[in-house]
Amino acid sequence: MRMSLSAILAATGAVGDMGDRGDPVIEAVRIDSRTVVPGCLFVCLPGERVDGHQFAGEAVTKGAAAILSSRPLTGLPQGTPVLLVRDTVAALGKLARAWRDQVRPKLVAVSGSAGKTTVKELTAAILAKVGGTAKNYKNFNNHIGLPLSMLEASETDAFWVMELGISMPGEMEALADIARPDVAVIHNVGPAHLEGLGSIAGVAAAKTALFRFLEPGGTALASMDYPELWDAARAACPEVIGLSTRGGGHAAPYRAKYLGALPEGRGRFFLKLRDLDLEVVTPLTGVHFAENILAAAASAHVLGADAAAITAGLETAVIPEQRFFCRRHGCYTSIDDTYNANPLSMRRAIEAATEAAHGQPLVLVLGEMREMGGQAVTEHEKLGELAGASGARAVYFHGEHGAAVAEGLKRAGFTGHFAVADTPDAFLTDLAGRGITGGVFLFKGSRSMRMEEYVTAFTQSIQRDADA
Repeated sequence: MRMSLSAILAATGAVGDMGDRGDPVIEAVRIDSRTVVPGCLFVCLPGERVDGHQFAGEAVTKGAAAILSSRPLTGLPQGTPVLLVRDTVAALGKLARAWRDQVRPKLVAVSGSAGKTTVKELTAAILAKVGGTAKNYKNFNNHIGLPLSMLEASETDAFWVMELGISMPGEMEALADIARPDVAVIHNVGPAHLEGLGSIAGVAAAKTALFRFLEPGGTALASMDYPELWDAARAACPEVIGLSTRGGGHAAPYRAKYLGALPEGRGRFFLKLRDLDLEVVTPLTGVHFAENILAAAASAHVLGADAAAITAGLETAVIPEQRFFCRRHGCYTSIDDTYNANPLSMRRAIEAATEAAHGQPLVLVLGEMREMGGQAVTEHEKLGELAGASGARAVYFHGEHGAAVAEGLKRAGFTGHFAVADTPDAFLTDLAGRGITGGVFLFKGSRSMRMEEYVTAFTQSIQRDADA
């Protein structure tokens, strides 16, 4: 970001004293006093545990040029500019919108129930072959993360690729009004955040609100493979353009097909982007990644990316950690997909892990799926059925719905081993008695379940055995 303090005051609707430092140009925004850099704007965000207003003095001591606050502050050095607003979170969004309006990049907004971050990373990798490209850091995709990501973008970036994540009605409208995308893509919907959104139809309706905030002449893209999504998309934007990875989606101008796995965890995919036919190689393997790759390629194609940029971008993309990251450890393969989980992403991860096993032993180490509301028991029973049908040698579960998973396994006729393991040590102790000396191990669960700790414990145990 690069804006004068007076422009920031106007953008946020703030009042207050600009101090005696003139009208400095602000080139960074910070919300954590530990990350303050000289000349930045420090935004005081409220919080249940920590209130940013308490750290304004520290921020100024470290060189913050101005403070954005929702209440008068005392104890600051004489002449410190303090901009007062009613709501600092809302003001942060207004500031991001003003920065976007000032520099006018082409902005791609990505949403969906599973794989948003992967689509964002793939899209950015393609567009980076065309021009300067900014993107969210990791999954900074909410009412605070989105504006911070936008404010970190440079005025020289031609493209911004922004992931938008929601869990409650009304959240998409707030985010979309900040982003005002030129291209908006929703690549799937599923039973995620049901506690707030109620049903798959509710998820679809909430997400497709994004399309109503397109810039004039903007393009909406949505998958035709999810009926609830396609119906909601057409209701929100009749001009929406269809994506499909299924054989029946021949009406879609943008289509993709998984062609199979290559060594080192890479995969081949066929893309049809209107009149352009491509075969691409990516660091992703598995049929469910076709829709992620298609969403990225279609979004970039709309913005003018040619075959060379799409092919090169997809081939060199770096997939974020904890998102179906495969690693070999001798005769073991661990799949770290621990960043988050919902019924849709669970199904896809288990199907891909089953394909990767190719007859080797398959072990599923799964954590609770959170925010399922009244559907929690039913969805965990379905998870058990899915796990049971995978042919897994063993299934481990961490969370409160172990009984529901066990019921689902029973329904599926599961004959392998099942155990609830609420600590990594419990998992390793039980595994040691199973006689499984190789194979594919999938680790996945909701973020709060910290399933990455199970991955770490597992890989360390393998290393200890190898060193013994």
